Amino acid sequence: MNIGIIGAGAIGRKHAAAAGQSGANVRWVVDVDLAQAQELAKEHGAEAADSADALWADRATSAVIVAVPNKWHADVAIAALDAGKDVLLEKPMACTVAECQAINQAALANGRVLQVGFVHRFTAVGRLAKSLADEGRCGRIYHARAQLSLRRGVPGLGKWFTTKEISGGGALIDVGVHLIDLALHVMDYPQLSDVCGQTYATFGCRMKEYDYDSMWSGPPDYEGVFNVEDAAHALVRFRNGSTLQLDVAWAGNFPQPSTPVSSMVFLGDRGGMSFELFGDHVNLAAEQEGKIVDQRIDAAEPDFYQDQLRVFLDGVTTRSNSGATGVQGEIVQSIVEQIYQGAMIPA
Repeated sequence: MNIGIIGAGAIGRKHAAAAGQSGANVRWVVDVDLAQAQELAKEHGAEAADSADALWADRATSAVIVAVPNKWHADVAIAALDAGKDVLLEKPMACTVAECQAINQAALANGRVLQVGFVHRFTAVGRLAKSLADEGRCGRIYHARAQLSLRRGVPGLGKWFTTKEISGGGALIDVGVHLIDLALHVMDYPQLSDVCGQTYATFGCRMKEYDYDSMWSGPPDYEGVFNVEDAAHALVRFRNGSTLQLDVAWAGNFPQPSTPVSSMVFLGDRGGMSFELFGDHVNLAAEQEGKIVDQRIDAAEPDFYQDQLRVFLDGVTTRSNSGATGVQGEIVQSIVEQIYQGAMIPA
């Protein structure tokens, strides 16, 4: 299958590598930075362009992966769908619920497959946790807790990641969406009731003093912009009575090593499970013969970008979607938007 990659940055490169390893043919690489597009295209024997017009017109390319900065997710995805392409759209689905709705309408109107790139569903522990929940090992899950605590993890400080006009937000819309989707995925996406949350911008006001060990997306631009949150905390309630506690931070003065970098916890009326986001096993506590028995269940590590892409390619072939749907992407964005709207701004 021929595919196009739109966005030749770090994530676009991950998708291009996964495509090659999955047997798909990268036919196009598109980026406004033509030199960057050409560099990635050369690695995969693809055509390079700084505009998607030729890709839209290429009937031999039926699917595209959209990996551009968040601000342009909706515009590019809708253009691709209107051009008759099936779309794997990187997270977050868009910057607003209204944009998500417009994308979903375009997918429906054009009869195209739309999958959102919530790749943590495809990690070893993500897959295992979902299967254990589906087997009923926890019973009815009434509460989940999702945490990602990075002590010094602001990505690309001063660049587009920390510029609200382009990113749509900070830690919550960047990594928080992964945790929200994974929790809801394991819980079978219960209907949303209400959301209460708070965001924090602790380090942006003194970004030139920000100390870090390493940084995603290159070195910082201390003359740039940092006008997004670096942490968010929320409680999400669902109509079936279950809840989700969300704690996410790009940066914080977390004592080490007592605070885990990441953890997911699911509590049910018959059992409970926990795991690290990039771990290799799930801890399960379940009732057996009237007693609580603790068990470690190892997970065979898949290549989650490859597996995500295979699910997408299968969906293109079968005209179905067993990955994250556009409707689910819209629900995740609704939670994000409600946290932003309800957050109190510190005096």
